[in-house]
Amino acid sequence: MNPLINARASKIEDPVEKLRFLRTTDRRVVQMEAVIGRPQYWWLRNQKFWLAVLFVLSVPTFTYFRAAAPPALLADSANSAPTRRPRREAPLEKVWLVDTKSSIETWSSGLHIDTRYATTNRPREYYVWNRNLPASSLTQLPSRQAAGIVFHTTESTLEDLAEHKTSRLKYLGESLVQFARTEKAYHYAIDRFGRVFRIVAESDAANHSGKSIWADDKWAYIALNESFLAVAFETQTRTGDEAPAVTQAQIDSGRLLTRMLRARYDIAATNCVTHAQVSVNPSNFLIGYHTDWAGNFPFEEMGLPDNYAQPLGSIQLFGFTYDNTFFAATGARMWKGLGSADDLIREEAKQKSLSVTQLRTQLRNNYRRLSALLPENNSPMAEKPSKDTGKAAEVNQ
Repeated sequence: MNPLINARASKIEDPVEKLRFLRTTDRRVVQMEAVIGRPQYWWLRNQKFWLAVLFVLSVPTFTYFRAAAPPALLADSANSAPTRRPRREAPLEKVWLVDTKSSIETWSSGLHIDTRYATTNRPREYYVWNRNLPASSLTQLPSRQAAGIVFHTTESTLEDLAEHKTSRLKYLGESLVQFARTEKAYHYAIDRFGRVFRIVAESDAANHSGKSIWADDKWAYIALNESFLAVAFETQTRTGDEAPAVTQAQIDSGRLLTRMLRARYDIAATNCVTHAQVSVNPSNFLIGYHTDWAGNFPFEEMGLPDNYAQPLGSIQLFGFTYDNTFFAATGARMWKGLGSADDLIREEAKQKSLSVTQLRTQLRNNYRRLSALLPENNSPMAEKPSKDTGKAAEVNQ
């Protein structure tokens, strides 16, 4: 980054204002394209050519910078081609149940699931909006077919992971599972030893995401309790880019569980997301009502692409925005998704000859219209907002 730009940006405390400043000052890519487009032979004496060579040679460094930079810093080079979701990948290798002994399921992938605390809830029933149709009707999809996975943190009490505390750690993990069972909060929970517990049956809805939105290439999902499975890690949220507080055992089990669920329900990798990415507050049209896994979920370790880079459907399709509080809770990886969604909004407003504010008003009305069509159990308007960051915040307090 230009030292003068960097110095000035560092003095802007408001992160949103800082992004706006960087968006209007960083024009390097456009300038470089202009330099490369000059007539031949000029390069023998032109200093900017050699700067271009150095630029090309430093691609790995620049690529790293792009991955760590706020989305606004990258927007100028992306405005001509808004971010699009990748195509759906080929189905995973089949995974099947091998054996069940003493309430432990063994799966062909090596996954073990403890079913002692398994319970039921209302049968899954969900409706989605076909993005290719006007926002005036919903489509009911097969009730047993989960469309995606939402990853959560439990926000429960943690102890140091030490051998002499094994009994205490087991107690905390199983107390958490019992609480989640009572609340019907998740489909699965993974304790700090990597033990996978089934809680709510996969065929049923769980009370995990509340007011929430996600979208893939065809469908927009509203109120993900019905349509997405919930996988919770026994851990606490860490802000932004801080390393996640999960054990290697949790990562290993999470990868196997994710693989099994994706293979069983043919779930696209792009529909495996975090609670912070889907949580919304319709009362003020801000995203990030819950902020668990807001920037440091180990997507790669779960065998998934970095889905933080995906544009958020809540912003792109329904006109939600974000404030400084949410921005401060996120990491640089998630800024890319926020910036991509912002770019898509601006591009659509330009195509429709509307201001961004006018377009957002239309999109918010679409959200209200579709929400009103949902059955009572699904409707986000009928839910009472909770105050916790993760669904199981109260356990062991």
